[in-house]
Amino acid sequence: MNKKNILKYLRIHKEPDPQTDELISLCMEEAQGLTPKRIFHICEIEKAPNGVFLDRVFFEGEKIRNRLSDCKACALFAVTLGAESEALLRRYAVSHIAKATVMQAVLADLTEDVCDLTEKEIKKQIDSHSTLTLRFSPGYPGLPLSYQPLIFSMLEITKRIGIFLTDSYMMTPSKSVTAFAGIKEIENQIEKSEE
Repeated sequence: MNKKNILKYLRIHKEPDPQTDELISLCMEEAQGLTPKRIFHICEIEKAPNGVFLDRVFFEGEKIRNRLSDCKACALFAVTLGAESEALLRRYAVSHIAKATVMQAVLADLTEDVCDLTEKEIKKQIDSHSTLTLRFSPGYPGLPLSYQPLIFSMLEITKRIGIFLTDSYMMTPSKSVTAFAGIKEIENQIEKSEE
């Protein structure tokens, strides 16, 4: 976790006052007691005119096809801060509104850290001539939330790490992420091999 990032989530663009700074520190300390969970799977890609197949599961849409157009595989992953994170947010929403707001920002930053860690683990599983694209998630422009049931089924997310999906495709616990990351050849490696 990084205080600068947390301040951005809080939309504080200057040094925080001592009370806010102390509250951030307290929330960061409390968040360190959480046990995040993460899973990933590397899928084969088959291009289609109106989408892509990932391990023979079809994801319809021009945006996802374009994002993975130069990729040879795709990593699907899911991370969550778990039910304990949801309990923290509920508790402070009732008892301490300011702390609830700060905790939201702290947990958002921690969720991003867990995503970064997951990507590092994925990179260990791919060859040294490959890299990951920037991750992207259902709900991004052109990437419908209706992808979620497909991802949940492919990764067995509820069974394996305890994230539940509502009828409107929202995740519980709320501090959870599903994402795609394309796997492609490193361009300078290809250029060197052609020389």
